[in-house]
Amino acid sequence: MTAPTALAQLFQYKRWANEELLALGEASQAALPADDYRLFVRILNHTYVVDRIFASHLQGLPQTAYAATNTEETPPLPSLREAVRASDDWYLQYASGLAETQLAEPLKFRFTDGDTGTMTRGEILNHIVVHGTYHRGAAGRILAVHSVPLPRDSLTTFLHRLQPERRWS
Repeated sequence: MTAPTALAQLFQYKRWANEELLALGEASQAALPADDYRLFVRILNHTYVVDRIFASHLQGLPQTAYAATNTEETPPLPSLREAVRASDDWYLQYASGLAETQLAEPLKFRFTDGDTGTMTRGEILNHIVVHGTYHRGAAGRILAVHSVPLPRDSLTTFLHRLQPERRWS
C-alpha cells in the first residue's frame, strides 16, 4: 500500500468515526447535563476548526476564518455534524489525490497564536488524523460518564466493517 493510499484510508476511517460519534452525541443529548453536552460539542468543534485551519495551509491560502482553535460560540450539534461531514469529505478527496512527492513537500504557515511553523503535507495530514482521534476519545469519555454506550470506532472495527471478508475462522 502506498503512502497516499494509506492516508486516504485513514481519512475514510476519520469520516466514519466522526459520523458515528456525532450521531451518537446527537441521539444522547437528553442523557447529558447541559454543561457536559456543551463540552462534548465544543471538543468536536475544536477538531473541526483545526481541520479547517490546516486545510487552508494545505491549499496555500491565508487562514483568516479563525482567530483561535475554537469558536467563541458553540454551534448546534446538527450544524456541526454537517460541517464536519463536508470537511471530512474534502480531506478524503484531497488525500486521495496526492502523489508521494507531494506528501514530502514542506509548507510554511502561521499558527493562530502568531507563531510560525513548517510541516510537510504528510505531517499535516497525519496530525489531522491523530488530533481528531485524540479528541474523539475525550468527547467519548463525556458520554461514558453518563452511561452512554460508546461506538466501536477503532480502525480495526472500521476495516472489518468495510471488508467483512477479513474475518476468518
